[in-house]
Amino acid sequence: MPTTSPDTEAQVAAGVQAAIAAYAQALDTGRNDDVAALFTPDGVAEIAGIATFEGRDAIREGFAAFAPTQPQLHLVANTVVTSYTEEEATAVSNLAFFQRGEAGWAVQMVGRYDDTLRHHEGAWKFQRRVTTFLQ
Repeated sequence: MPTTSPDTEAQVAAGVQAAIAAYAQALDTGRNDDVAALFTPDGVAEIAGIATFEGRDAIREGFAAFAPTQPQLHLVANTVVTSYTEEEATAVSNLAFFQRGEAGWAVQMVGRYDDTLRHHEGAWKFQRRVTTFLQ
């Protein structure tokens, strides 16, 4: 699969899925530098109703406040690439957030990711990620 000029739906979907999975893995292990690196330099991470972080430095610093204090797991499913070109893709995913406490693993919240990604430096990076928690 080419890494510089994706041109098929399957290639775009694979790149988008890789970015989404890497984000969940980095977030769950508190690797804020890796979370920030998954965004374009001017990328935006919005957590609806909570905070918006613009640029990699703000994303890194902002996500430090969400560093895990106990084991956690973001399960992302039902990702659909809703549009794409060679340089930009949009996708929507469902999210379930689990934490492990004394009684075991429990769902803490569910939500949705609305993503705009750009093909940047040979990989798909988030240009804008909006996280919305559902009640």
